[in-house]
Amino acid sequence: MILASDHATVYTSIVVANHTQQVVLLSMAGPRTAVKAIYAALRSNHHPWLKLYGESGVEPTAVVRGAERYRVRATPLPSVRGVQMVLVAHDERAPAGAFYALPGEPADQALVQALDGDSRLVVPVLPGWGDYLLREAQETPATFPDECPDAPARLVEPLQVHGDLLAEAYVYARDNDGWLALVDRGLKSGEIALDRALSASKKGADR
Repeated sequence: MILASDHATVYTSIVVANHTQQVVLLSMAGPRTAVKAIYAALRSNHHPWLKLYGESGVEPTAVVRGAERYRVRATPLPSVRGVQMVLVAHDERAPAGAFYALPGEPADQALVQALDGDSRLVVPVLPGWGDYLLREAQETPATFPDECPDAPARLVEPLQVHGDLLAEAYVYARDNDGWLALVDRGLKSGEIALDRALSASKKGADR
């Protein structure tokens, strides 16, 4: 795939965007000047937005925009002079995080790992709760201040995936109260339980 602005073009293997067409994850490669230009376009977030082209290259398959803050990991490719590989992802300070499932991997366990590893959340989660959390979170509203227009409306929402590297991608709200209420509701209703989750975790570890 090709990602283009008015002034630069790079190759990309994966683009993930949210419901407002904001880039959540992007892997791109190209000449350093082109990579820097695309990154600058993402950071400036001004119209016109970036256009993503598939194999046909006639009409864009998607139009995406940037955000104020990103984490950037840049790696020079020594085998090709002047070419740079860059991975761009949402900043940890954003009101929402993201989790990804590779082909053949369960998305619910990716969610459990994301919640467990997020330093901004204090939500107790166990691997056996993944299916319940992923299912119910997509129906549960998230609560954010009005100044967070790009935050997800629900605790979990699917993301748009362009490219074949990922099977699924989701955004999750960094909403402690919402997640704690969802866990509490599941425990009270019996849809999740400490003993069943611990037993499932032990069986998985024994395999």
